[in-house]
Amino acid sequence: MCDMNMDKMVEKISNLLDLANNNSNEHEALAAALKAQELMAKYHIELADLNHDSGVEIIEEECLIDGSGPSKWRTRLATIIADNFCCKVYLKTVQTFLSGSKQYVVFYGYEHDAKIAKEVFTFLFNTGVKLARREYYAAKSAGKYTRYVMNTYLIGYCEGIREVLAKQCTALMVVTPQEVKDAFEEKTKGCRCTTSRVRIGNDTDLYSRGIRDGKDTANARSIEKVS
Repeated sequence: MCDMNMDKMVEKISNLLDLANNNSNEHEALAAALKAQELMAKYHIELADLNHDSGVEIIEEECLIDGSGPSKWRTRLATIIADNFCCKVYLKTVQTFLSGSKQYVVFYGYEHDAKIAKEVFTFLFNTGVKLARREYYAAKSAGKYTRYVMNTYLIGYCEGIREVLAKQCTALMVVTPQEVKDAFEEKTKGCRCTTSRVRIGNDTDLYSRGIRDGKDTANARSIEKVS
């Protein structure tokens, strides 16, 4: 790419990042963040090249998790997002005097990666919970057994997202920087590892709907032109 075209690409990515950081519409913010990440990976552009305010240091971005609905699937989703956005991830529980414990998903990586990972996770998590509740109430209204409805749907939803993001990131050769891996390993020395096994039902149609909706949600991110 010639210098003039590269300058235009840098300007486009800067506009996308501004749109992602200053947009009250979650869907548009997600689309802008993902498109910026895709273009930066494709054209080997670093955030430092953009003269952007975010910087390139390794940081943590926290997402407070809604306590309602099934919770263990969030670990699977967070891991998928971290693996595909050059980050590491861990869960943090904070005890508070008034409201008990609060739980966070924390993305650890270079600032532009961690911020995008947080935006993507927040959108996909909230969308997944909303869609899973819809499936739960539909099953309840039909008089069906509902114990594992949300889990079954959400694990399928995660698989659909994983398939879409893994395909894109393999094509772009996106990998977590070694500096981030080393810093994360040092930071988490002595921390306790937990398992995130999720019990699901045997409704294959429900699982398949989760996969389909996960793919559709992950694919609903295209921005062709940013002025």
